[in-house]
Amino acid sequence: MNAINHPLNLTIDLYLQRMEKRGAFRELPGEGEPVELSKDTPSVINRMMAEADVKPAAVVLYRKQTDLRARLTACMDPAECKVIQRELADLQTRLAIELESLNRFG
Repeated sequence: MNAINHPLNLTIDLYLQRMEKRGAFRELPGEGEPVELSKDTPSVINRMMAEADVKPAAVVLYRKQTDLRARLTACMDPAECKVIQRELADLQTRLAIELESLNRFG
């Protein structure tokens, strides 16, 4: 997963590096051990989406894009191919916007 860019990331990183140099993190419980990321407590939004069997917009758009590409590959009629190409271009733009939004805002 990509890190979310936030204006304070650099400041936080520098602060943590300074604290680490001072020894603020030495001899803490679990030092040197991997952090256990629990999957037992998903976020409220993820849990609601899973219960409602809802997919993120980017996933839905990507699947539609895959379907359109398959239709375009099988297409024999030039007029129909042109229509599919327009739909595909529109979908690719929407997918790019959605992915950019996810990268920026999470």
